[in-house]
Amino acid sequence: MLVLVCTAAAGCGPKIETLYGQGDQSLEPRSVNGTAVLQRMFRRAGHRVSSRDKLTPRLAGRADCIVWFPDDFQPPDQKHRDWLENWLCARSGRTLIYVGRDFDAAPMYWRKVKPGASTEQQVLIGTRLTEAESDFRSARTRIPTSQDCDWFTVNGKYQPRKVQTLEGSDSDWLEGVDPAKLEIELCGRIVPCSEAKVLLQSQGDVLVSSRRIRRSRLIVVANGSFLLNLPLVGHEHRKLAERLIDEAGAAEKNVVFLESHPGGPAIYDKDPAINMPTGMEIFNIWPTNWILLHLAAVGIIFCLCRAPVFGRPRQLQPRQNSDFGKHVEALGELFERSGNRSYAMARVLHYQQTARGKED
Repeated sequence: MLVLVCTAAAGCGPKIETLYGQGDQSLEPRSVNGTAVLQRMFRRAGHRVSSRDKLTPRLAGRADCIVWFPDDFQPPDQKHRDWLENWLCARSGRTLIYVGRDFDAAPMYWRKVKPGASTEQQVLIGTRLTEAESDFRSARTRIPTSQDCDWFTVNGKYQPRKVQTLEGSDSDWLEGVDPAKLEIELCGRIVPCSEAKVLLQSQGDVLVSSRRIRRSRLIVVANGSFLLNLPLVGHEHRKLAERLIDEAGAAEKNVVFLESHPGGPAIYDKDPAINMPTGMEIFNIWPTNWILLHLAAVGIIFCLCRAPVFGRPRQLQPRQNSDFGKHVEALGELFERSGNRSYAMARVLHYQQTARGKED
């Protein structure tokens, strides 16, 4: 996890990856707002983890636990709540973990790298920090001021504060956690319904709550400020994440991370047809596509160079072995190969003397 963040934090370039709620199967698993680290923690706990971006009958039949980090500042709408509640009721022991979208790790990133930067870099980092905070403040204006969505009530009023104290009905959540070292940030609030049990809170602000739906459970987390990639660098945050993983149940569960953008994931009555790979997909993946295209161009040029010349056939002159001139050329090549000039000159002189003697 430290290597992950150090890789993302190398230098202070003009941009960091902030793709929200995507796991280790995404194009940018190092996003400060990603879920790759949490997915690996689930795997280390013995669970089978996968990612999906749509709700299908196949998902409904196989998933034991769904973890949803929606990239949407609006609460889940009725059709998504109905689908997920039907999924919870279909089998006992299932768990849905919903993490509210009221946090962005980009400002936290710039605040962390600023103290160790040079004077010139601090000016640039300060600009990036201001931009990141402004972008987040602007994006979260889409959170309703007050809205009840059955699962909880959203209070979108901007009331930022750092969490430095923890309380909870379950002592396991608090055991070994030092609240003074937490960096959990609250902006708005999520108020659970009256049927919910508060698992973790701070000064009356609920951080994690749990509610029974038939014989399954719905767990609501206020935001991802202790569950996303960058926050999980903190040791105390990892302890809380482990407590959340324990709530999913015993090991070897099928855990599905649901990835979605504004509007929520698409809902299908039938599983979409699976397109079998043909091998041509590699031409759509960078940089493999460019490498293969260049190799293909070189191969075509090579084939053209080695290809036979087509056209009207020509009659070649037959070789005449009786041509004495060819014997002379062959003898000269043999002398040249020997590399002995004195020997070659001696043989020529001997031939000339012998031939003259015969003529006389």
